[in-house]
Amino acid sequence: MLCVVYATYAVTHFLKGYLIVSAGLGAFPDFVAVVLVDEDAVAYFDSNIKHLQLRQQWAENIEETFKEKYYELMNYFMQGLKSFWKGYLEPQNQGIRTLQIMFGCPLDGEVKTGQYRVQYGFNGEDFLTLDTRTFTWIAANQAVDHFVKQERNATENVARTWKVFLENDCTEALNVFIRYGRESLERKVPPEVFLLQRDPSSPVTCLATGFFPKGIRVSWEKDGEDLHEDVELLETLSNEDGTFQTRSRLTVSPADLKEHNYTCIVDHSSLEQNIIKPASEEEIKTNLDPGNSSLSAIIGVVVAIFLLAIISIAGVMLWRRRRVRGL
Repeated sequence: MLCVVYATYAVTHFLKGYLIVSAGLGAFPDFVAVVLVDEDAVAYFDSNIKHLQLRQQWAENIEETFKEKYYELMNYFMQGLKSFWKGYLEPQNQGIRTLQIMFGCPLDGEVKTGQYRVQYGFNGEDFLTLDTRTFTWIAANQAVDHFVKQERNATENVARTWKVFLENDCTEALNVFIRYGRESLERKVPPEVFLLQRDPSSPVTCLATGFFPKGIRVSWEKDGEDLHEDVELLETLSNEDGTFQTRSRLTVSPADLKEHNYTCIVDHSSLEQNIIKPASEEEIKTNLDPGNSSLSAIIGVVVAIFLLAIISIAGVMLWRRRRVRGL
């Protein structure tokens, strides 16, 4: 629907946590916690290893007292969620089942923004959302709403616990991670930009890759005017080295491409000036030229990422089919 993505260039960081309680998955841990800062996975804990693993090299220097505190917090989450699981969810369901929780807290510089997030999902569907302005629960359906009202005291206590955690422990952890990982978290890596086209009748793809942070703006112009029609912006994806890539496709006829001046414009916080690529024969790389080594390398990267995505999607679909049969 949109042909551009606008980045927030202010130094705002966000801590996100993912908690999963599961049953019926064999050797898979029945509790898993993953913590991310911005787009980097920084901490991991599960019920099998039972200790906090820090996943970034810069995190190795964090004080032991911090590690011990958050190890205890992960244990607290694990015990509390297992209790909730056994008290409400487990008796009502059989087979493979999962409870997923996502929480988050941002910092704008060192200032709390209050834009916290807590969401619960059950078996891949929405379950509960915490309104973090009033710290009251929003149920996904009538059955869940009935549970919230029936267990009013318990759910209000859980909401208060989340409030204390988000306003204190979550933002404290984010501050610590920023202090130790600032050089990595706030690094600026400029994008490389390529124009690709399979053949003259195919869309022209503007590929921006290898950039960090994630926020980027990719747009098209026609004869110097912003172009919004016949433009498709694709999802921003992660590269294996921790950078990102995104693509924008322009559908244009060969005649229009010759008659008008089309340009792809890339804006990123790492750039002093926008990257401007004219959609000319000299700039557009096609697979009609087998000797084009740079295009071959680009296509190889894109194909590898595409194959990885297909494998991942196939794995998830297989897992979900097994889960459905189990239910």
